Amino acid sequence: RLNLFFSLYRLLSNSYTHIVMTRHPRSFLTLYHLTDRPYALLCVVCFAEVISMLSFAAWPLFLVKLQPLWGLSNFSVGWVSGAYFIGYVFATPVLVGLTDRYDAKYIYIFSTLIAAVGAFGFALTAQGFWSAAFCWGLVGAGLAGTYMPGLQILNARLDDDHRLRLLPYYTSAFGIGTGLSFFVMGWLYSYADWTSAFIYAGLGSLSTGLLVSAVIRPQPVKNESDAPRRHPLDFRPAFRNAAAMRYILSYGAHNFELFAFRGWLFAYLIFAAGYYGVQLSAEWLSGLISVMAFIGMVASVYGAKLCLSHGRAKMISRFGLASFIMAVLFSLSGHISFAFVLLCAAAYNITIMLDSASLTAGTVSKASLQDRGATLAVHTMIGFCGSAAGAPATGLLLDLSGGQTNIMAWSATLVCMGLGSALVWMILRRNKFS
Repeated sequence: RLNLFFSLYRLLSNSYTHIVMTRHPRSFLTLYHLTDRPYALLCVVCFAEVISMLSFAAWPLFLVKLQPLWGLSNFSVGWVSGAYFIGYVFATPVLVGLTDRYDAKYIYIFSTLIAAVGAFGFALTAQGFWSAAFCWGLVGAGLAGTYMPGLQILNARLDDDHRLRLLPYYTSAFGIGTGLSFFVMGWLYSYADWTSAFIYAGLGSLSTGLLVSAVIRPQPVKNESDAPRRHPLDFRPAFRNAAAMRYILSYGAHNFELFAFRGWLFAYLIFAAGYYGVQLSAEWLSGLISVMAFIGMVASVYGAKLCLSHGRAKMISRFGLASFIMAVLFSLSGHISFAFVLLCAAAYNITIMLDSASLTAGTVSKASLQDRGATLAVHTMIGFCGSAAGAPATGLLLDLSGGQTNIMAWSATLVCMGLGSALVWMILRRNKFS
């Protein structure tokens, strides 16, 4: 059934492309020739990723307004945040696994429609926990079909040399998307309502699908050998790949920390500013988080370069240890001053992001060509299981230890986030598979 559905979808997409090329052949071929160049292709795919993530910060920011409006506990808020990644995890086996059989371009376009439906649905129908969680989960499912399939678009169109050098830039562009989302949603937080914010997010997803449809040349899927084709939902080759699994498990621990941090940072900074009597606007704080996200992207690229020079597994384990130490300092900063809170938040953001691109690059480097889609599917499933667990687990701890108005509760929550990096350090401290 999946094969029939995607074959029909590919036929319709190719028919649409043929009609457009017939009417506007020169402009269409010019765009296709542009993306035949590795760096131009990278720019287009990274730009598409950034715009497709416009919705990313919508819930982490607007939860501050919607939590009291809907009467949600911190645990419930955490689960809505986690629903985004639950949707991601459930969609990944299908959407990413199918890239071993079908051109990832078509999976990408289809997924932007899923994300748009989720964002529009949130804007028009969300009225409480269940409706918000369902719609936010659809947005996460859309991300599942754009993030890793975007990586597969590059994998299928780049040679080995360009792939090793350019993939860290793509994975780091996730940070640009995060930063832009916080910036735009922070502005909307102050000057528009939450309904408008989610509608703009849906429009971003739709525009991304149109861009990829118009600019990326279709590419037939290649196989490394004449072996029988793996079923799109058969992930056993990935689990048998011990070298890749070390990076995959580390990615799950990394995402637990990263998305717990991103999910609660805005709320924590608002609390810390109020705790010390500092008057700051919401757009100022969201702008600060945007800048931190951009800095995190630079840190991710720099960390990837260090890994290429000094050994990937060894450096990632060191980054994990440094990030855990920084998490402890961040947890203590709230007892000192608001300025120290901001300083530690910025430093913690950098240490978290140092290994972000390198973990995915490590998985790609250990995956065979014919099973790369399956390996990336397992990579993203386990990774975003960690993402889904991060915000609810830390939200539950926040509730149990005193609530969001208690400085000690926040300290415990921040230390809990850092356990993700501690686990990365433990998994990769032996560099046998570097």
